[in-house]
Amino acid sequence: MAPASPLQQLSQQPTTISVRLADAKSDCEVERLVCGIASRVSKARRILFVTGAGISCNAGIPDFRSENGLYNLVKKEYPNAVVKGKDLFDSILFSDPISTSVFCTFMVRLRSCILGARSTSVHKFIKLLHDKKKLLRCYTQNIDGLESRENLQIGVEGKQSTVVQLHGNIHMLKCTLCCKEFEWSEEDCDLLEEGFIPECQNCTEKAEERTSLGKRCPRVGVLRPNIVLYGEEHPDGENIGRCIESDLKARPDMLIIAGTSLKVIGIKKLVRSAAKAVHERGGVVVYVNRTLPAARSWKGQIDYHIDSDCDEWVEDLHRRQPGLFLKQTELPVTPSKKVVVKKENLKRKHEEEGAAEAEPLNDITNLTTTMSTPEKRKKIASTVRSVFGVKEKVRPAGKLEVLKDRAEGMESVRAISVHAT
Repeated sequence: MAPASPLQQLSQQPTTISVRLADAKSDCEVERLVCGIASRVSKARRILFVTGAGISCNAGIPDFRSENGLYNLVKKEYPNAVVKGKDLFDSILFSDPISTSVFCTFMVRLRSCILGARSTSVHKFIKLLHDKKKLLRCYTQNIDGLESRENLQIGVEGKQSTVVQLHGNIHMLKCTLCCKEFEWSEEDCDLLEEGFIPECQNCTEKAEERTSLGKRCPRVGVLRPNIVLYGEEHPDGENIGRCIESDLKARPDMLIIAGTSLKVIGIKKLVRSAAKAVHERGGVVVYVNRTLPAARSWKGQIDYHIDSDCDEWVEDLHRRQPGLFLKQTELPVTPSKKVVVKKENLKRKHEEEGAAEAEPLNDITNLTTTMSTPEKRKKIASTVRSVFGVKEKVRPAGKLEVLKDRAEGMESVRAISVHAT
């Protein structure tokens, strides 16, 4: 019995297959499997993409959990603060003024890194899939908004949104009381960097108005980056749920997970639901990350794990499937067999019609050399009328012809009368 092909192995494996992309150069089996998954990506029509901090590392933004990630960076930047790195994204930090100040300063520096960053090969690949109408949607844990650098629509407004930010957007400030959003101003940035939380302008104006009327001064909210911390509910949770439900009903045939450790509860639920929908359609779940999640937690969920840098995998995919990365205007024009046959038939038909038109004209040339002058003139006129579809004009009879016709008529009458007698 012939061994199963790499594509069949991808769909038949009950557990996750993990390979190092770098081994494809020296291991033939790894090479075949990597080629197989590249082919599946190229042929997929409805792709769901889930991304994490790992896809933004090459943009100059440190991730959260690695040795040089943001969590360990906190310990170096604030050695005297008793705050763990992961607490900077936990709502519990607002219970202490020191940890709140650390959070404010840290967010300003993180935003500064993001403003100087550029989109990566993964972001460009997501844009490519969108342009080719192969992307259902991208769900990202990132708050950097680098997808907008590729003109991808970010939001939760149904089909209009290409990218859904599961943890919010650092580029906006939001009031903790009235929930109004503001862009960062220089004054807000300076206050946050010094560890102070700016007050909400909207709440301040309303409070001043009530005070001027002699009414009780209401509470004033404060501004903080519009991100969702651990322990908080997403304010757009219902809209995100509708997006997920719509995408799962669209029958996705591939799920690509890139640059995330899959440790957050919310992302776990999303990936499991998406993987189930993909497998029901006979699709494949691909996980691109330096580390593999716990095998027990993801048994039967992830088909293929590629141990690689996310950008390196996209570049390798480009090398294996160059046609996938071509834009519509760059695709080679190869007419089908039916088109070629149709063109040949039309050409033959035009040649036959041209020959048929040439034959009467050749007859005209022959007539000029073989016939006498009166006969020639009459034959040529008749031939020209038949070629060009001109009707022969009826010339009105002259006086002599009319008298001749009358004389012939009288002779006919005399002949009849003689015969009768």
